[in-house]
Amino acid sequence: MRRIGSNIRRQNQESKSNRFSKNIIRYTDDEEPKNEYPKRIVSPSQPKPCCTDQNREIVGRVREVEGFKFCYKICETCGHAVRYFYPAVQGTSDAVKSYRKWKTYMVQ
Repeated sequence: MRRIGSNIRRQNQESKSNRFSKNIIRYTDDEEPKNEYPKRIVSPSQPKPCCTDQNREIVGRVREVEGFKFCYKICETCGHAVRYFYPAVQGTSDAVKSYRKWKTYMVQ
């Protein structure tokens, strides 16, 4: 006789940190901008002139998925949010290596 739930595997922290994460930003002009960070972020659909790098603040922590580091940035004035990916400078993951190989191919 099998235990209930015995077919469900527990995931370790390593596999959780490397899995694909969905985008939590919802772009709409019907609602006011809201920052409910771990669950969702409601943002205007288009950036305004106030949306500069100096005016955006990092929300939450920097995360890494398959060697690519990203964070969420929100404009302090209007609330426009973006998912910002850091440039891949260092990394040994296969995804980073294949991306770099593809990028050098596209430059040629």
